[in-house]
Amino acid sequence: MSNDQQAATRSGRRIGFIGLGLMGGGMAMNLLKKHGQLAVCDPDERALAPLLAAGATRMASPRALAEVCDIVLTSLPTPAISRQVVLGADGLVDGLAPGSTVIGLSTDGIDAVREIAAALSARAIHFVDCPVGKGPTAAAAGDLQLFAAGDRDTCERLRWLLSMIGSKIDYCGPIGAGQAIKLANNLLSCGYGALISEAYAMAKQAGADLDIFCEALPQTAANSWPLQNVFVAKAFKGDFSPYFRLSAALKDYQLVIAMADALGTPSRTARTVLEYYLAAAQAGHGERDFGALALVNNPELLDE
Repeated sequence: MSNDQQAATRSGRRIGFIGLGLMGGGMAMNLLKKHGQLAVCDPDERALAPLLAAGATRMASPRALAEVCDIVLTSLPTPAISRQVVLGADGLVDGLAPGSTVIGLSTDGIDAVREIAAALSARAIHFVDCPVGKGPTAAAAGDLQLFAAGDRDTCERLRWLLSMIGSKIDYCGPIGAGQAIKLANNLLSCGYGALISEAYAMAKQAGADLDIFCEALPQTAANSWPLQNVFVAKAFKGDFSPYFRLSAALKDYQLVIAMADALGTPSRTARTVLEYYLAAAQAGHGERDFGALALVNNPELLDE
């Protein structure tokens, strides 16, 4: 098939997207603008509004969306919701035709994606496990890092579509490998928050100049993306507007520990960090940015 024939085939593919939150909304908008067609489904009217205004087609349910799509992408907050959308009553599995494809962009853990992949495979439907790296700004810019896993040929055939939402696409291995890479990433990036919160509290209690703390540490080996961009730039100034919600970080840390337990790998540090996220969530900070982890040791930051 020539390049022109391939382009014509791709332009005729009917694409759907479910889950238009902080990450999904940006990804869906890029697909709509670059592909020229998109069917969408989300219970949040505010999330739907910009896509519909840009020309997306609204569908009433996952099944209804599946019935008019060849490829469906999902970006959903929890494994339970992903299972329900794909496999539940009125779900994708009952609407998709054999040979169609579901791309799971959510961070759902190994067990969930393997279960979903197996159920879809039984109906001759392809599944790509493809969690994403970076945040909402990158999602809006089409600059995400994608951790694709599953059948290698299927992942390669979808590169034309994935490149509309990501600037770097890595093939990670079989189903579940994308989840492993993403959760290993979040084990570190979300885990740094607990140490940063403790370090800030220690410096403050000692009477140190906290401006020096915020200026000096990012210039040393202590620097990290969360230190510089989440805690120094926002949280230590009392800004907890959501970039990556604390509730999502808590969910991911629970998945990290479940994966470690299933694989028999260490999770001692992760379990300590999880205590911080649980404490922050119990204090009512779940809908704030994950920088609200600092409030566990520094509650006065809410007043700054």
